[in-house]
Amino acid sequence: MPANSTENMPSRGHKKRERTRNQLITAGLRTLAAKGEALTVSDVVAEADVSNGTFYNYFVDREALIDALAEHLVLVLGSEAAVEVESDDAALRFATISARVIARGAADPTWAHVVLRLETLRADAQLHATRYMREDLELGRSQGRFEVGADPATVDLVAAMLMISLRRIVTGRADFDYFVDALARLLRALGVPRDETRDIAERALIEAGVPRDPGSRAR
Repeated sequence: MPANSTENMPSRGHKKRERTRNQLITAGLRTLAAKGEALTVSDVVAEADVSNGTFYNYFVDREALIDALAEHLVLVLGSEAAVEVESDDAALRFATISARVIARGAADPTWAHVVLRLETLRADAQLHATRYMREDLELGRSQGRFEVGADPATVDLVAAMLMISLRRIVTGRADFDYFVDALARLLRALGVPRDETRDIAERALIEAGVPRDPGSRAR
């Protein structure tokens, strides 16, 4: 082993901090599932079996934890979709993964409420949360399916469409046709030929399990 090979290895203290933070995130997710956004710091520390002081070593307050949960939820959904969505067509793959975000929000409005907080996260956290989206945009460009890749303006365009879709779900202003139109127009903006976009969008939404009236679940 080279003499300097340990320089970039995490220290024991770093590993312990990471474990404790993950413990708090896991407890936060469980509490969120049980109590929704009404969760309190006391609820989370009780679930994690740690002290209040330990919590505040990692998060400034309850809001900072919920921000971390939002980032975590999107990353988990992205990593699952990256493995589970199989398509040789990058446009259909991208549309299906985007549709999964809509489907998850329709099935769980509390999840949608939390993920909407991504809009207010600091820039580095947003960059981390959009990792899988950016990879799929670059895949689409490399296949010649998209005219653009993961430049900041395109990432913002995709994120804005998904955030607006989630907001429509939680406010009860969503329907299946809206999502078909929105996703089809997004695909067109990425460079997919117009005559393909609506068929791809509808297929992706159906495969992702988006109900015909997602907004009705949020009312």
